[in-house]
Amino acid sequence: MNTFPAVHAATLCLAFTMACAPAMAAGRPRLTAVTPDSVHLIEGNVTELDLRGVGFDTTSAAPGNSVWIGALELRGVPSRGGGTALRVAIPSAIAGAGESAPRAWMGGRYPIWVSTRAGASDTLSVAITSVGRLP
Repeated sequence: MNTFPAVHAATLCLAFTMACAPAMAAGRPRLTAVTPDSVHLIEGNVTELDLRGVGFDTTSAAPGNSVWIGALELRGVPSRGGGTALRVAIPSAIAGAGESAPRAWMGGRYPIWVSTRAGASDTLSVAITSVGRLP
């Protein structure tokens, strides 16, 4: 009985696991939760979102995480918890193109995802329920 093919297969499997596991672990980020999933933006107030997942960039000097909320990109967001958490503040208005004035968010659901040097995460959504001003 020849056992070489089974031994050879086991050796290849071990070599593959050792060589490829770090690359697989360093794949694109995964976004698993956004808290809260619904926000009420008021001019002058700070509204923050906590994002949970894995594979976010852990570089502290120049973080490589960008959080996208609709067309808004928030760049250079530092991660916490070993690349498993991000916190961002949502501006109450979105910068206009060129010299146009900032515009208020329209109420509705917006896609949210994280991009890093390794790629883009899964897409979740956040609801912006209303936009208002402080009295």
